[in-house]
Amino acid sequence: MSDSLRRIYNAVDLLFDTRAISQESRYSRVSGESRFPKTALHAFNSIFPIALDLDRQARLKMIVSQQGVNVDGASAHWEFFFDLRQRRAQLVCEWRLLWDEDADDYGSAGIEVAVKPFPPVNSPIRRAVREGKLLHKQTIGMWDQECKRRPDLPNKFRDTKMVVTDFLQQGLDITQVEFSLSTGQSPQSQLSWIAQTRDTAYYSAFA
Repeated sequence: MSDSLRRIYNAVDLLFDTRAISQESRYSRVSGESRFPKTALHAFNSIFPIALDLDRQARLKMIVSQQGVNVDGASAHWEFFFDLRQRRAQLVCEWRLLWDEDADDYGSAGIEVAVKPFPPVNSPIRRAVREGKLLHKQTIGMWDQECKRRPDLPNKFRDTKMVVTDFLQQGLDITQVEFSLSTGQSPQSQLSWIAQTRDTAYYSAFA
């Protein structure tokens, strides 16, 4: 098939491909919630409606707290990563407590939202589609593969206030050691919460 013919096919496909997100977008909002750190599940309950508004088939892929959690399993900053399956885009939602310098304490909670289409706007793949080197339909197959790269996480999961006990039993001193907390797979390929210190990883069941 010639490049010119592929460009014609792509123009038609793109005309009817109205559900896909084609541009990056970012915005912030003040949530007006309590001025205290939250557990992962409580923060997720604030975030998930945003994902569903964009795509009813949004899939949770990863949760991260770079600063770990306190002894109650709470953090002032959570990041949630989603695949917007029908919209062919990736979503990152951050829940964070804003710091009030005047009060020298946490202020109101804010939510930051970033949506990025797949493939990225200025990627070689999009350029190849524009130039007729690649069929637009092929990018849909690429998106399907991207969605399978990481397993979907269930929307109902063990909250971080529960997994703290597991980490303590494994020897992690939450009050003394810096660590990050994220979701992933254990060495046994089980969906897990992972507390990562400089040299040690601790695992607890995700669901």
